[in-house]
Amino acid sequence: MNAETKSTPSSQNGFWFLANIGLGGFFAIFALYWGANLVLGGIKASQKLRAPAPAPVQAETAAPAPAATPAAKTEAAATPAAPSTAGVTEVTIKPDLGNPLMYDTKTFTVKTGQTVKLTFNNTHPAVPQPHNWVLGKVGTKDKLLAAAMAVMTDPRGLEKGYIPESPDVLQHTKLLQPNTSETIEFVAPASGDYPYICTFPGHGIMMNGVMKVE
Repeated sequence: MNAETKSTPSSQNGFWFLANIGLGGFFAIFALYWGANLVLGGIKASQKLRAPAPAPVQAETAAPAPAATPAAKTEAAATPAAPSTAGVTEVTIKPDLGNPLMYDTKTFTVKTGQTVKLTFNNTHPAVPQPHNWVLGKVGTKDKLLAAAMAVMTDPRGLEKGYIPESPDVLQHTKLLQPNTSETIEFVAPASGDYPYICTFPGHGIMMNGVMKVE
């Protein structure tokens, strides 16, 4: 995985950090008690490339004349094809404006073998919180949530950015402080529905989505 990081300076607010831990724990306990599963809608983020149609063929025939005249010739307009970008899909994900404990993009679709250029922009105008973006293998959403709960108790959890050390994790950003962003690139795997979540303590219960690979 090749990653390109873009970030703007931000200092960690102690109050928000403690508040986020408490809020995260509340949502985790709430979700475990009720066993809620949020059914999320989806938006499709794959790009479609439309190549320009070739220009019509024009033919010119020189009329015969007493003097030497070039033979009739046919001219075909040659329009160069636009550079192909069908192999790259760009996706930008942010915290949802209505609920900062959700992603604004709950579903996006890519093609197998495409390069995915994903930017996670952790910007929210009202409730700044630390978040990350972690992509798991097909069918591992529950495992990712369990791993996220386990890393919460790890003394080095914060140092690790609360990224679980699990074979089920395929791609991830680092833990981003408010008003920072990171861009990562990876090749879309085989077809299937790949879950992604925020593994900051308690956030993954609601802050999750699906990358669909066709």
